Amino acid sequence: MANDEASKVISIIKDMRIAMVTTHSAGRLASRPLTLIEATDEGELWFFSAADAGIVKEIRAQGLVNAAFSGSKAWVSVSGHAEVVLDVAKKKELWNAAVETFASEGPESAQSVLLRIDADSAEYWENPGGAASLMAGWVKQKLTGKPAEPGDSNSVEL
Repeated sequence: MANDEASKVISIIKDMRIAMVTTHSAGRLASRPLTLIEATDEGELWFFSAADAGIVKEIRAQGLVNAAFSGSKAWVSVSGHAEVVLDVAKKKELWNAAVETFASEGPESAQSVLLRIDADSAEYWENPGGAASLMAGWVKQKLTGKPAEPGDSNSVEL
């Protein structure tokens, strides 16, 4: 990663496990929850999927995607390009017990594929105080008329 802000984005993402991944599907957007298997310092996000899933077909047809992560104190939206990866060695490397729960046929199976998102850019929002801090900021704004200060945010090229 090129800078501290990009590293910060990856650090936030590594603490989150579920992403809503949005693809293009027949002229509309479609979002699905996927479990993050790995987020690398280079901005690669890795997920497993069934080979016959709609998301796989959509990524093969149009690789532009967005992955949105939400936690109790931080939110990240990553834009990038996705591709379907069939490499058995990489599937074995990333395979774990949680994946096996949904894909019992194993990493050698052609039915299990990897989805890799190469992040181009991201936006993040952090609020160390969480939801309580957001609510207090809203109340303060309503009482004083001064804008709330919800935390840290930035747009980052990856």
